[in-house]
Amino acid sequence: MNVSKVLGARLKAARAAKELPLQAISETAKISTAYLHKLEAGRVNSPNPRVLQRLAEVLDVSYRELMELTGYLMPVAEGGEEATGDPPQVAATGEPSSRTGSPTNDALMRQLEAIRLELAGARNRHDELARELERLPGRVIGLLEREEGPPPA
Repeated sequence: MNVSKVLGARLKAARAAKELPLQAISETAKISTAYLHKLEAGRVNSPNPRVLQRLAEVLDVSYRELMELTGYLMPVAEGGEEATGDPPQVAATGEPSSRTGSPTNDALMRQLEAIRLELAGARNRHDELARELERLPGRVIGLLEREEGPPPA
């Protein structure tokens, strides 16, 4: 799964957890609904860090996590603490990176969690569809009875 798809899955899972539609999140984050949809679909390779910061605030997720999922390096101040205000650097590989350019364990764990949440959502949608399909024959018979009357005995 590429970086933009992982980021998209994480954004979508965070939005689903808040039970808010695309429009509500996009308005609050001051981005277009279409752009948020593209982000969630994994069709944006290099999202603007300022957009990620606004989404992090609206979705109550870590800005650092979104930056790492995108493959941006977060600046580090002396003493190992995260600096603020400096623009991030993009990792040459396009993968979530530490200072050495290799994926961090935390970034990989977040990616796995995003995938797990996406799969759980897909399973829930599948289960809902299966229940609807089970009820479908009864609904069809009910509609036919209303239109044609009860079947002859």
